[in-house]
Amino acid sequence: MNNDVEVLDANTRAILESVSRWVLCRGDPAGLAVVDVGCGDGRLLERLRKNGVQHLAGVGWAATMPAEVAVFNGVDLSQAGWSSQLGGRQFDWVVSTEVMEHLVNPFQYLVELRNIVAPEGRLLLTFPNVHNWRSIFGYAVAGRFSGFFGPNFNDNHPLHDQHIFIPNMHLVQYFLKLAGFVITEISWVNGRHRLTAQTTMLVAKPCEPIRFS
Repeated sequence: MNNDVEVLDANTRAILESVSRWVLCRGDPAGLAVVDVGCGDGRLLERLRKNGVQHLAGVGWAATMPAEVAVFNGVDLSQAGWSSQLGGRQFDWVVSTEVMEHLVNPFQYLVELRNIVAPEGRLLLTFPNVHNWRSIFGYAVAGRFSGFFGPNFNDNHPLHDQHIFIPNMHLVQYFLKLAGFVITEISWVNGRHRLTAQTTMLVAKPCEPIRFS
């Protein structure tokens, strides 16, 4: 949107720019099918639309999107089975930014995301980087990571309004394997590397989920 610079904090702006650049550089935008899961007010979808992506969808609780964007509203990402509300649709890019850390069951959320990624598609996630110096220091001093376990409920939305799941990369990678993904890229947003960046961004491709006998 035109007012991104005025209304967004630096980290949110960096996420928006990094995610949109990554998607737009990975194929002809006109031929891509992209869904934003937890799309909020649709800033990412609007940016992708203006850059030529024609097949767009947003999944949210009470999202308002342009007419060109398919909207799936009233979707509670904390519940099992929400992917069925998309009617079997699959996408080249399934993007979900700053959602996982709000969920009581992030593994089930990844299982649902797996259902809507096309066989040759990709999943792109962002979430707080708890491996930076600020988080490490906060845990050492206060016993909790910076930005986690504050006020937990929002009366108007099914998700916790504070960060409650700690996205340790080893655990996220394990959950992804269980859900049927393998990580192909890891990068850092709003900072140069793991120890300084505020946000983790990863891309994963579908694979066979781990089966336990």
